Amino acid sequence: MERQRGNQLLRIISEYMTNLKEKGQKLAKDNTMENLVNFTPRYNLIKSYLDDVERALDRSGLCYVKITFITLSKLLTGWSPIYFITEVPLAWDMILDTPYIAGSEIKGIVKNYFKEVTSNDKVESCLYGDEGKMGKVIFFNAYPIDGKNVLTYDIITPHYNGAKDEYNVKPIPIKFLAINKGITFKTYLAFDNKELNECGKDSLYLLLKTMIFSMRIGWGRKVTRGYGSLDIKEMDVKCHGE
Repeated sequence: MERQRGNQLLRIISEYMTNLKEKGQKLAKDNTMENLVNFTPRYNLIKSYLDDVERALDRSGLCYVKITFITLSKLLTGWSPIYFITEVPLAWDMILDTPYIAGSEIKGIVKNYFKEVTSNDKVESCLYGDEGKMGKVIFFNAYPIDGKNVLTYDIITPHYNGAKDEYNVKPIPIKFLAINKGITFKTYLAFDNKELNECGKDSLYLLLKTMIFSMRIGWGRKVTRGYGSLDIKEMDVKCHGE
C-alpha cells in the first residue's frame, strides 16, 4: 500500500506550479510550505529500506555501526530540488520521498571535527581519505524513522535590505523550512576491520568519539546559532565472528 500512494513531493511541486499561475508566487509558496510542514514521511517504507540495508551489511562480511539519533534543535542540511520554494537547501530523497541527511555530508562534517579530536593527519587521511585516496569508512545516508512534523517553519529577517542606514531599515521576514527537533534518524557506518586497523589500533575509538563529539557541537548550517544539535539514542557495533 505504501508504494501506491505516489510521490508526495512531486505532487506538492505540481500543485505549486498550478498555484503560481493562478494565485501568484507568494500565495503559491505559502501554500506549498504549509503542505510540506504537514508532510509525513512514509516511515514504514523507510524502515523497510533500512532493514534491507542492514541485511545486506550482515551478508557483506563488513563490520558496521548502527546509529540512531534524535534532533535536539532544528537542522539545516543538504541540497534540495525545491530550493526555488524553500530558499534554503534541504536534502530530499526522491525515491523514498523524504528529507534526509546525505552520507557524504555526514562524512565531511565528522572529518572536519576529527581535527579537533586529534591532530593525527595520518589517521585522518586513512579513515576519511584525501585527494586521490579513498577512506576506509563508508558513510550511509541518515533517514528519519520517527517523529511528528518532520519539517517546521523558521524565520530569517534581513536587516539592511536597500536601506542607507539602520534608521531606515524595514526588515522583511523570510520564511523557510528546517528539519524539526524531536525527529529520530537512523544511519550506518561500515568498514573492513582489518583495513581499519591499518589506520591504527585506536581508529574505531577515534571515529566513534568524533561522531559523538560532532553531534554535540552540531551538524549542518547555522550551528553557531543553535541549529543541528543531536543526541545519540543507540550506537551498536557489529563485526562478524565477534
